[in-house]
Amino acid sequence: MSKKTLYIILVILASLAIIGGVVWYLFFKSAKPVTTPGAGFAAPGQEAAAGWKPISDDPVVSARWSGDEILFYDFSGQLWQFKTGDAKPILTDQTAIENPAEIIWSLNGKNMVKAGSEQFDSRYVFNDFAKKISANLTANIKSAAFSPDGAKMVYHISGNSNINSLYTSNPDGKKQKSLITSFKLRDIKLSWPKNNTISLTSKPSGLITGNAWTLNTVNLVLAKIIGDLRGLETLWAPNGDSFIYSYADESGRNPSLAVYKKGVSRIIENTSTLIDKCAWAGDSINIYCAVPQSWPYSAVLLPDDYYKKVFSTVDDLIKINVETGEKNIIYQAIGDISDLNISSDGGSLIFLSRNSGLLYQLNLK
Repeated sequence: MSKKTLYIILVILASLAIIGGVVWYLFFKSAKPVTTPGAGFAAPGQEAAAGWKPISDDPVVSARWSGDEILFYDFSGQLWQFKTGDAKPILTDQTAIENPAEIIWSLNGKNMVKAGSEQFDSRYVFNDFAKKISANLTANIKSAAFSPDGAKMVYHISGNSNINSLYTSNPDGKKQKSLITSFKLRDIKLSWPKNNTISLTSKPSGLITGNAWTLNTVNLVLAKIIGDLRGLETLWAPNGDSFIYSYADESGRNPSLAVYKKGVSRIIENTSTLIDKCAWAGDSINIYCAVPQSWPYSAVLLPDDYYKKVFSTVDDLIKINVETGEKNIIYQAIGDISDLNISSDGGSLIFLSRNSGLLYQLNLK
């Protein structure tokens, strides 16, 4: 073989190698792999195989079970209804509420919608979907909660330094009754776990320590039950006998989960998550929590950075018996989820994907 022929062959081989490299780079290396770490990420058709399915087509503010149906608000302030067995949710005829920021649900599906922002036009609107009742509530409400039976509500009004009071009324704002006119606590979140017991918890931040109190509605005795915990948040059981709470360490990181019952607190071992990722089952014994497999370095201050959506996590969904401490993994790597809620029969769970904002349903049985 002559040198000229060998040179021509080498040039051809080199050219083919270059062309092949370009094709590989353009069509293979640059292609992103398809991953399915959880809700909001899976390819079409994989939801049913995994046991969960999307309910909403658009991002959701909040959702709750009401009997055998699911009610949820989208970010346009419209209320949707999804009944078991239906193919798609149905838009209700309830008037849309502009700029919804938070939804407060009663155990029987009544709700209050906080609209606007704290600094500008914050207001609360009461809605009873079943009775087709809607009412604008009084101004300057900072926090509100329904009574266990949904027949009353409690709310904190704080307009300026001279107005800081606690009231109860019917959910539509009628028959208002003053509980405390000169209230000393500010920046609190309310709940009403039992008929004669109202719960008050400091608004959470990893920068400061928070406390939790109970107020007896009969004798108006305010009692501190736990405190001096950074980022403290609480969630009462349906029967009102106990609550779970999460709190951060002294640096505002590494949250812990604990349960409180009859004056005794007990840490739920090896479970680092936040209250926003947990829900009680109807038996008031079991909880379901989305537990991050790890907290990213960007989670510098908790729960502050969590609510600001500074980071995202990959969660394992775990069922925990708060009395025995027994844990069962329901689903691994389900994604970054929140706003969990369990059906009354314990057979189904709904949750929001924090990445897509979509609402999902997961069968538990």
